[in-house]
Amino acid sequence: MQQAFQAIKRLVADFKAQEAAYLSPHYQEQQVREDFINKFFAALGWDVTHERQKNPYEQEVHIENRVKMAGSSQRRADYAFFLSPNFRDPKFFVEAKKPSRNLANADDYFQAIRYGWNAKTPLVVLTDFEEFHILDCRFKPNINEALSRKVESFHYSDFAVEDKFAHVYYLFSREAVAGGSIEKRAAELPKPRGKGGQRGLFKGELKAVDEAFLEELDEYRITLAKAFKKANEKLEGEELTEAVQRVIDRLVFIRFLEDKGIEEKAIVGLKGQKSAWRAFVSLCKRYEPKYNGLVFKSNRILDNNVFEPSEDKLFAEICEELADPASPYDFNQIPISILGSIYERFLGKVVHCTDKRVKVEEKPEVRKAGGVYYTPEYIVRYIVKETVGMLIEGKTPAEIAPMAFADIACGSGSFLIEVYAQLLDHHVRYYQANPEKVKIEDVFERDGKLQLTLKKKKEILLNNIYGVDIDFQATEVTQLSLYLKLLEDATMSDAHQFGLFKETILPDLRNNVVCGNSLVRRDMLEGSLFPDVDESKLKPMNFEDSFPKIMKRGGFDAVVGNPPWIDIKGMDPKAVDYYFDKYATVENRMNIYAVFFQVALSLLKMDGLFGYITPSSYTTQSSYSKLRSLLLDNYSFVQLLRLPDNVFKNVVAETIISILRHEKHNQRDVNVVVYDTKQKIDRIDHNEAKTSHRVRQGDWKEDNERVISLFVDKEGKQLIWKVTQKTKPLINYCEFTLGLTPYDKYKGHTKNQIDNRIYHSNRKTDKTFKPLLSGKNITRYLVQWDQKEWISYGKWLGAPRDIKFFKNERILVRQILSGNPLRIYAGYTKEEYYNAQIAFNIILRENTFVSIKYLLALLNSSLMNWHHRNKYLDQTKNVFQKILIENAKQLPIRTINCDDPQDKSRHDQIVKLVEQMLEAKEKLSAAKTEADTNRFEMRCRTLDRQIDEVVYELYGLTEEEIEIVEGKE
Repeated sequence: MQQAFQAIKRLVADFKAQEAAYLSPHYQEQQVREDFINKFFAALGWDVTHERQKNPYEQEVHIENRVKMAGSSQRRADYAFFLSPNFRDPKFFVEAKKPSRNLANADDYFQAIRYGWNAKTPLVVLTDFEEFHILDCRFKPNINEALSRKVESFHYSDFAVEDKFAHVYYLFSREAVAGGSIEKRAAELPKPRGKGGQRGLFKGELKAVDEAFLEELDEYRITLAKAFKKANEKLEGEELTEAVQRVIDRLVFIRFLEDKGIEEKAIVGLKGQKSAWRAFVSLCKRYEPKYNGLVFKSNRILDNNVFEPSEDKLFAEICEELADPASPYDFNQIPISILGSIYERFLGKVVHCTDKRVKVEEKPEVRKAGGVYYTPEYIVRYIVKETVGMLIEGKTPAEIAPMAFADIACGSGSFLIEVYAQLLDHHVRYYQANPEKVKIEDVFERDGKLQLTLKKKKEILLNNIYGVDIDFQATEVTQLSLYLKLLEDATMSDAHQFGLFKETILPDLRNNVVCGNSLVRRDMLEGSLFPDVDESKLKPMNFEDSFPKIMKRGGFDAVVGNPPWIDIKGMDPKAVDYYFDKYATVENRMNIYAVFFQVALSLLKMDGLFGYITPSSYTTQSSYSKLRSLLLDNYSFVQLLRLPDNVFKNVVAETIISILRHEKHNQRDVNVVVYDTKQKIDRIDHNEAKTSHRVRQGDWKEDNERVISLFVDKEGKQLIWKVTQKTKPLINYCEFTLGLTPYDKYKGHTKNQIDNRIYHSNRKTDKTFKPLLSGKNITRYLVQWDQKEWISYGKWLGAPRDIKFFKNERILVRQILSGNPLRIYAGYTKEEYYNAQIAFNIILRENTFVSIKYLLALLNSSLMNWHHRNKYLDQTKNVFQKILIENAKQLPIRTINCDDPQDKSRHDQIVKLVEQMLEAKEKLSAAKTEADTNRFEMRCRTLDRQIDEVVYELYGLTEEEIEIVEGKE
């Protein structure tokens, strides 16, 4: 900082010495940039003039990053600052002006804020060196409110004052930005206030670009849908959805072309035409032969002669609003990935209509899932880099040409856009490093950088990118997004040159992006197993028919994505029956993502890579045991990344990234990375994770349940294996049941009637009422009812369970774990108590030769708790963790050979200690003085230790292994 301060003080002195000349109107912007602004940011540690960063594709400071501004003139943002190795997402912008200009004006503020807001950067700098203004661009720009967005400003003389300069240094120096200074400062800023913000006069003011634009698209959709329905009464919901979607697609695409400078501005002028709608249709017809593709091709509804357009004034207003020079939206600056996230949520709704009403509603599957959850871009980027990126590394364009990469539940195409982006980047870098391989039809140079021709980009898109989605709208939006990516860096000249070859600019992607059901093959329509199948709803497809060349050569080189997460219970029963009949891994109550897992992997060619983000449930839960066996036996895990629970906006989910390879020899070590559940991340960085270690895949295969444990190191894994020797699962000794369900959805009775059958008091009204336990009544070793709750064990019970589980000698295991570390709470009773789902119940099987008190000791022992935590639990969590009944059934119980005196002695010793523990617990519960309480607490601790010691001896643990168990507690 001191070195930078001295350099800036010299710049301040230089400016002051010739201040009058520098403030003259004759001193231009370019001059102040070269004389002062470049040097200012160089002093802050940025390689502004690229003295160190020679590679034009790896430069952290992009000068004159092109941005399209208001009107028809084309402008460039003067500086965009990035951090290696991410050269796509700017950290902040700097807009320069000449010093004679008064910076505090609405136009310049609006211009600068617009850069940052569209690129989702929170701060932007507006400077002429004489002044340095820091602006808040987190929220929707409004030219009338622009001047209120100033965070703070400095005069150049302030930079000669050390503490004032330090403030700027520790915000904008490269060192500070790399440490997250921009994000930290933005988090400290308040939301904009003022009359406009408080009264909502400026719609969407407090929204980021994706939220604001989505809101406007939703408004356009309902407005157009109502207008189209009014003029075309016979249009039904699906037709209206399609027609409105296509109009919005065309408007967005044309605005994109305009802001990129590929086409002259036209949308803004439609309002002045005799008929804005007819002028729009004419414009689309003019673009159709040039661009072709999906966007402008003739639509059976819109381009039909009988279609009546909407009210012309209404449509003109939409066009003007979208293209207004004061519009906050800059389609040259909004990343394609953000447009994809907007469309992903947009696709979650459809138009419904009756004779009298039109409304937009969430699709049923979206409503059931609680909304649309768009995969964060940093996760998409990581998965694609670790799969497609790894496969193309070191390959030539000719070697990449026959490769095929797919997302079989592509949604709006976010993963495919990223695959395409990485392919384009790889090709450019290859030609940069191998100039002798350059062909004129593949590459050209612009502004000192090589660029792929539109023809080459089109070729890569057609050769390498493939997608499937059951939603036809989604496949259309995916194609639209890929078209936008194709044209992202194009200019009007590029489009013109391409047109000289009389080729359409946009390729036909209907054979690349297909509408169909990836999970249901067309055999569902054959035979009598699934009669009366609605083909239009289930949309069965065969990959061999949709992608014949790819399947003939062995499948896809990589499959990536984020498949749907839907509980199988909420799906179409016929589809569910088909999954159980067709897929060997489907069992119990699994989630549909697991079926996508199996299908996606089956589509991989040998040595292909798979990358999915899904719930982490498949790694441990019993409903996925068959899936785990399939994965462990036939594929190699490359990476498993357990992510924080908050990576998806507005939802808490236990998620995992799984990277697998299709190969025969699957004994490789797996890189396991675990983040803390509450951690906030905006990138995947293994150094920031809670733990990162390697696990031998064979260790998971050798486990009797094939549980994929993410939290155990090599020593822990060996101990888990040792503990299972000379044991049998607990299910071999016991019968299990879940607690009863008090009532099912009222069964025709009112809720009050049902509630009257459960009394939260110490009274009962008839002999059907039984003591009802709560969770706190079940402690370690002892169950004691507090005489507060009763339940009528009668006809209204949803799941009454066998009464023997409430009367016989038994163990109750509380489902919620407690303590630090988390422990199992297993209590014993012989009394007639009833319990709901707060616990599950265990009774001895007939002809079992061990005591139930022996099993009680093992369940409460430190060793069994360590085993359960390390094998089944997510150890990044410490609240609301449960012991699942399926896992409890598999706990390893040391067998007792009754003919072995040593075995029998240990068994009897444990039973005796448990009886002493039960007596001590009862006395502790009844203690009336502090002295008695302390005495019996100490007695219980002593018995706990003694039971642990016998259990360690029973399972043959060494001193080192005991330290592992107790050390991790």
